[in-house]
Amino acid sequence: MALRQAQQLLNWMQEILTSYSEYMTLEVSDNTLEAYRSDIVRFLEYLQSKGLKRLNQVKSQMIVSYLGYQKSLGKSNASINRYCMSIRSLFTYLRITKAIQEDIMLGVSTPRRKPKAPYVPSVFEIEAILSKATCLRDKAILELLYSSGLRAAELCDLDIRDIEKTQVVVRMGKGDDNRSVPLTQGAIETIEAYIQERGLHAGTLFETMMGKKIKRQNLSKLVTQYAEEAGIEGVTTHTLRHACATHLLEAGADLRFIQTVLGHKTITSTERYTQLSSNVLQEMFHKFHPRKEK
Repeated sequence: MALRQAQQLLNWMQEILTSYSEYMTLEVSDNTLEAYRSDIVRFLEYLQSKGLKRLNQVKSQMIVSYLGYQKSLGKSNASINRYCMSIRSLFTYLRITKAIQEDIMLGVSTPRRKPKAPYVPSVFEIEAILSKATCLRDKAILELLYSSGLRAAELCDLDIRDIEKTQVVVRMGKGDDNRSVPLTQGAIETIEAYIQERGLHAGTLFETMMGKKIKRQNLSKLVTQYAEEAGIEGVTTHTLRHACATHLLEAGADLRFIQTVLGHKTITSTERYTQLSSNVLQEMFHKFHPRKEK
């Protein structure tokens, strides 16, 4: 839908949408990126309808007016907030690439709402998902996604040379920075068995039956399928990344260490897991404290 709509945009708008999408593939999940793209196409169409010809003509008031227009159409506060997040991510990208200099989002406010914490499977549920893998390749994929918190795109791009004795090297990740992520013993053993079974010596680590590099869409289906077989709904590749970070934090891992593992540029991105962990701790406290009913 978003792609068909984008074809109607001005050439410079199409170019921005394409380059933004390529950049964001390492930042968010497939579903989130598709939602952002759809929102941004709608926003660009609005700007086009107002006769905007150049990027530097965009002002804060245009964004405020656009959000107000959406509100007048009966959109909920949650939708308005999402539109704002999508637009903010676009203009953050444009500032990073020096396409614009001014942070025009400073003058934009949105309705307040309490963010919904993403679902994080328990350790028991993760084990149930891992146990459903029917082949060494899939088992290795699930182990890596959860144990090392890799992004889906990072896992798809892994080469055999990236697997070292006790760690995996993520090359050209977000921000073009390499990072080394520790491997659990279970992941090491499964990956080694998979490589030995396939007789691999060089090239792409995870391939399809046709010998092609596995795509993120296939990866997403694989994770969802095994989760559903384990009786757990709503699990995606990004869910396993959330679970990795949250479980590390609950076990006492330092926030800076988790930041390094996940490849976050700033500690702010990692701090959200503090709230997720806090929610779990609250539930455990009220469930197990001897005076919970006093």
